[in-house]
Amino acid sequence: MALAEALDAQGQSKAALDWMVRAAQGGWMPAVSRLGLWQLVGHITPKAPALGVARIVQAAQAGDPFALHLAAIVDSGAVGTPRNLGRALYWLARAAEAGDGRAACQLGLLCGDPDLSLAALSASAATGFEPALAALAGRAPTVPAFDWDAIAAAADLSAFAAPVARKVESESPRILSIPDLLPAWVCGYVMALAEPALDRGMVVDDDGAERVKDERSNRVMHFGLVDSDVILELVNLRISQAAGMPAENAEGLGVLHYAPGERYRPHMDYIPETPENARQLEVMGQRVRTLLVYLNDGFEGGATLFPRLDAAYRPPSGGALIFDSVTQDGTMDPRTLHEGSPPTSGEKWVISKWFRTKALRPTAS
Repeated sequence: MALAEALDAQGQSKAALDWMVRAAQGGWMPAVSRLGLWQLVGHITPKAPALGVARIVQAAQAGDPFALHLAAIVDSGAVGTPRNLGRALYWLARAAEAGDGRAACQLGLLCGDPDLSLAALSASAATGFEPALAALAGRAPTVPAFDWDAIAAAADLSAFAAPVARKVESESPRILSIPDLLPAWVCGYVMALAEPALDRGMVVDDDGAERVKDERSNRVMHFGLVDSDVILELVNLRISQAAGMPAENAEGLGVLHYAPGERYRPHMDYIPETPENARQLEVMGQRVRTLLVYLNDGFEGGATLFPRLDAAYRPPSGGALIFDSVTQDGTMDPRTLHEGSPPTSGEKWVISKWFRTKALRPTAS
């Protein structure tokens, strides 16, 4: 499998696939799970979501750690298979049982029983998983004997199903706000998970390339499919439902961090319709809707500004802002020029979610 991944990194796709198939056919479960991922997303092999999911499940049932992680994602995110949150929690329990700190933390945060939640978070913290350490927030850890299936059975998902109250801020262009989309514990988890992987944000140019430019000085982390987990998939679903868009049409969850003085100068979210972008737009569709979630308080400034509308919005922690980048007929709308303004003190954390006109993830056939 290591040889296949090395060949893939070198661009030798055919050889990489041949070696991965050989390893999977030999019963090497890490190769089975990796091949399943490749087939799920169509990486160097024709896209075959059903077959990819079947391979991932096969490896997960055999206890492969990577497959357990993937299986929980595909079931909670409805990636190539119908959404099955009960089965996603089952995979988390198996992963936690095997010592996966991230799985244990998710079960602890989702658990509605305070004692079981503390036990799960303590087990996660013992592995050094930072979000669990942050979630404990000084509480004394406890490590009793417990049943991971019992913890999974006590999961409370009501925070992701609460009614959404939308306020119309502008009719044209359409801008909506939601005061309480995500609870504080979810915001804290997302920030803790993103912080170690933050990197300088880039800008999409007219030629389709992404570059670091002076107009954007903040840092960002984009969660791809493999980077995701059950809680992040629940966040994706919650955001998609709030935005009124299919979850599969969303780009990866982006988490933006602004230190004092850092900003994203006025820009559009839609993709410029240039010859260089034609292929991307054909495959992925246009970016048509944006949803921002402010993840924290404790900073000054930092509003989202719309200079051509003379408007500024700063939702409370957990609150969201939704706006369209195109008009109802799909025409790019320059009135949606906006800026992520800098905090003058404190740190600003925001989720950014872009929605396209086409599905980006495989769905159940």
